[in-house]
Amino acid sequence: MKKIRLTLLLGLLVGMAATGNKAHAQFYSIRGNGLLLLSGTINIGCDIAVGQKSSLDIGLYANPIKMNKLSLMGVGVQPGFRFWRFEPNAGSFWGVHLSGAWYDLGDKYNTRKGFLVGPGFSWGHCWLISKRFTIGVEIGAGILYMQDTKRPRYTDYTQDEYIYHSKRITVAPTKADVSFVYLF
Repeated sequence: MKKIRLTLLLGLLVGMAATGNKAHAQFYSIRGNGLLLLSGTINIGCDIAVGQKSSLDIGLYANPIKMNKLSLMGVGVQPGFRFWRFEPNAGSFWGVHLSGAWYDLGDKYNTRKGFLVGPGFSWGHCWLISKRFTIGVEIGAGILYMQDTKRPRYTDYTQDEYIYHSKRITVAPTKADVSFVYLF
């Protein structure tokens, strides 16, 4: 937790230093992804303007759902860089990001625990609703390296337990956001 706080503080300081004499765009924003909230994922994102048409993006995600026959636990981070068409937090943008996550997924038969990491590209758009609020959408894909262990959730003591270790590289969606953004 201290590393996350230190990273966010460092990002804010870099953003404040890089935006010394700008007059047009908002410098910082905080957002929440509505699509991820529907799946039970707690998330928060921060966008820091670092240039006239660029910003640093950091997203943190956590899903605490673990029940008897269902597990959707996971923790992830997605730092990225956005290139805006006009100015940060207004209009269209494209971005690059790095995804990293630890996960524990399972149903009543099998469970899969592991991690993933990889780069990705995204495109999005923000619509200004008022002076302090915007709605943003973003979609992206990336190349992910995944390493995990698959095993049965329950094994009778009279049976053998089969554990499968796998490493793979896959192309997958890495972003799907409908975000509500507050501008500072």
